[in-house]
Amino acid sequence: MPDSPSERSPLEALQAGDEDAARQLFDRYAEQLVILARRRISQRLASRIDAEDIVQSVFRTFFHRARQGQFHLEEPDDICKLLARITAHKTFRQIAFHRRAKRDAGQETAQGDDAQDLLMKLMMAEPSPEEATAFLDQLQHFFAKLADEERRILELRMEGYNNVEIAQRLGISDRKIRRLMERVRELAGREGLAQ
Repeated sequence: MPDSPSERSPLEALQAGDEDAARQLFDRYAEQLVILARRRISQRLASRIDAEDIVQSVFRTFFHRARQGQFHLEEPDDICKLLARITAHKTFRQIAFHRRAKRDAGQETAQGDDAQDLLMKLMMAEPSPEEATAFLDQLQHFFAKLADEERRILELRMEGYNNVEIAQRLGISDRKIRRLMERVRELAGREGLAQ
């Protein structure tokens, strides 16, 4: 085994506990692995399975097993192939999990035309001036309770932007937006606005 850290392979550096080597591997392969996982996840399951979560799990597994010396790779390209294989395996396991029995997204049914018509009628109805004023007061009170980032995300959502567009505008991840929106929904429920 070479003495100098620069002469070690990435796997040897990991086994020696080099955190910088782990960071470099993550930076080098994470984006490609997310793309690989996303390609295997159907659109129907995309709302349930997060490719980024899968890739995090891939690296946790890889780093843990590499530090234990469970991998013996001959070529530098073998790390890429190994990570891709672990990603595919973990993705297929998640897909299988979400297709089992009651979790099967294929059994979900879309809302019928009657529900859509009712929703459209409710949305078309004009509120009275008192109702509009009360709602705006409640909304202003609610916005005051939000953090700046949550408020900005909610404003963009109300303007019709989707999570991907908001992520690009604010320079944050789609996952963070979903997490913050979940917190906003919980707060709205406590404030009586979720109805």
